[in-house]
Amino acid sequence: NMHELVHHTHADGRHYPECDCPIFKAFRLAQPCRVDDELLWRADGTPFQAEYASHPVLDGGRVVGAVVSFVDIGERKRAEALLKRTNDELEARVAARTQELEAAMARLRDLAQHAERVREAERTRIAREIHDELGSLLVALKLDTGWLARRVPAEPALAAKLQ
Repeated sequence: NMHELVHHTHADGRHYPECDCPIFKAFRLAQPCRVDDELLWRADGTPFQAEYASHPVLDGGRVVGAVVSFVDIGERKRAEALLKRTNDELEARVAARTQELEAAMARLRDLAQHAERVREAERTRIAREIHDELGSLLVALKLDTGWLARRVPAEPALAAKLQ
C-alpha cells in the first residue's frame, strides 16, 4: 500500500486517511489526477513537498493499478517563499519611502505657503511705507505751496500755479 508508505500523515502530524487521498480516489474512479502541492514522506521518515500525477492502469476495462510520478518541489517552494519574502520587504520599503516622500511634499507645501505669506506681508509693509512717506511728502508740499501763495505778490499765472 503506497499510501501507507509515502502519504500517511498531514504536515501537522494528523493521520491522512486513505479515503481522502487523491491518488486512491483517481485509482478507484479510473481517472488520472494531478496534484501540485502535497506532502509526502521518505523512507527515513522525513517529509518533502511534492507534485505528482497518477494515471490508472487498466486491464480489460478493470483498474489493476496506477502509475504515479512524483517530483520533489521543495527547492521551488523555498525559492517561492524567498521571492515572497523579498517582495514583501520591497513593498514595505516602497511604502516607507512613499510615506517619507508624502511627508516631505507636505513640508514643502507648508514651506511654500509660508514663503508666500512672508512675501505678501513684506509687500503690504512696503506699500504702507511708500503710502505713508508719499502722503507725508504731499502734505508738506501742500503746506509749502500754501505758504508760498500767501507770500508771493499777486501775479495771476504764479498764483494759479501755486493753487
